[in-house]
Amino acid sequence: MDNSKRLRPGRHQLSRDEVQTHQRERIFAALEVEMSVKGYGETSVGDIVKSAGVSRQTFYELFDSKRECFIASYERRQGAVIDQIFTTSTTDAPLVRFAALLKAYLEVMSHRPDISLLYLSGIAAAGPKAAAIRVEKQQQFVDGLAALFDAHTDRDLFACRTLVAAISALVINALVDADPQAVQNLHAPLVDVAARLLNVE
Repeated sequence: MDNSKRLRPGRHQLSRDEVQTHQRERIFAALEVEMSVKGYGETSVGDIVKSAGVSRQTFYELFDSKRECFIASYERRQGAVIDQIFTTSTTDAPLVRFAALLKAYLEVMSHRPDISLLYLSGIAAAGPKAAAIRVEKQQQFVDGLAALFDAHTDRDLFACRTLVAAISALVINALVDADPQAVQNLHAPLVDVAARLLNVE
């Protein structure tokens, strides 16, 4: 990992909160580097702090455990993805907006396939709390699609849940094959599935 962004020792103008934010970002970056190669289970706190260039004491001042650090990193990245993809135009037809949203999501997922696979599949190894957070994040996607398609009936809400589950499963399959183009190739078939499930054009 490039540690050129380490804070220099000694006096500086940053507050304690700013220093901790900087350290958290370095730890998150190191976690992604290490876990994308070794996986969640085989990566230790020692691996992370060595890559981040921070002490164990600093790590444990910020996180209770490797699991808590991973969950915080997952929530941070997923929140950024959700914010990014739900910035589509509100004036286009729902299916056009969904196509744009899906394109943005697939581009994010295929940009760093190793990191995307780490979070989409590795979250299962981080225990029940992590699994519950994954469900919560998926529900945010469902809620976003429900608003986009103006879905209110039980049938349409179930269709939104089915669509999100299908997108997640198919993206994971493509990432396992280490084929970013295969992720992008999901766009047209999934737009067609959305049109059929929600009876829109």
